Amino acid sequence: MKWQGRGPYRVWKNRLKGQQLGVWQKAYNNTVTGESWKYPEFKGWHSELYWMQLQNTESDFVVYTDQPGIYLQMLQPQTAIASPNNNTSPGFPTGSIGFMHAISPIGTKFNKASVMGPQSRVNERQGNVPLKGVLYFDFR
Repeated sequence: MKWQGRGPYRVWKNRLKGQQLGVWQKAYNNTVTGESWKYPEFKGWHSELYWMQLQNTESDFVVYTDQPGIYLQMLQPQTAIASPNNNTSPGFPTGSIGFMHAISPIGTKFNKASVMGPQSRVNERQGNVPLKGVLYFDFR
């Protein structure tokens, strides 16, 4: 996968700081935090997406957006085998690739995300304003 946005690591709603805006590329891996040292993780959310090229064995394709603040969902991270709870495994929407206006926060081994401050609050829709977005797909 190659993309322009913030990277190279995945983000969570309450862990957005520290990523640099640029063009990034990483190969597929199935890294589970705490079980492997192959970083950056491939699966998860990536912030401030401008475009993404999915590289695969059949035919690469590119998805563009001109809307600010879009998150890319690339697959779904696995839950750690030794995890004593679900604090570090927030829910993901079904599907493999997604484009989101908002994402979930993550907790710690000891605390649920809901008790970790204002950045970890549940996402709430403001009023009845519809969420809109435009994506451009290039299969050339």
